[in-house]
Amino acid sequence: MPPNKKGGKKFKKGKKNTAFTKALIYRDPKEQQEYAKVMRAKGGGRFDLQCFDGKDRLGIIAGTMRKKVWINKDDIVLVCKWEFTTEIDKCSIIHRYGPDEVKKLQKEGEFPENTQVDAESEFIDYGNDEDMIRFSYGEPQDSSSDEEEEEEEEEEEEEAVIDINDI
Repeated sequence: MPPNKKGGKKFKKGKKNTAFTKALIYRDPKEQQEYAKVMRAKGGGRFDLQCFDGKDRLGIIAGTMRKKVWINKDDIVLVCKWEFTTEIDKCSIIHRYGPDEVKKLQKEGEFPENTQVDAESEFIDYGNDEDMIRFSYGEPQDSSSDEEEEEEEEEEEEEAVIDINDI
């Protein structure tokens, strides 16, 4: 047996030390960076963004993030504006913030006060509640309606029963 043999072929595979904390990435105005909220995905790594400077832009995910970081609707991202083109409304997405990072940035005052950061679901008012269909699961029903239904069923059964002598 060879000396100091501790394991097989994949012995050191999980030994990488990854116990470090990520530093929070802030925007750099010198680099033309801005915070933005993802409004919708267009496909092909492109997104409609609402930047916190008040403009709507088309964001294209950076190549280093492609297929590694998944961006969804209502995510907060860090974008770098394109200055080398004539189109001002394009930018590159260079970082996606998690929910805890967004809360930290909001507490530190990085976002403007008038921005709505939390993802809110849209509720549609259909007007009259009487027109809506309601489903109840596991809730007790009125006993009076059950009794009425049973009486109606019994009457229908009596009508359906035909006595041979009556023919």
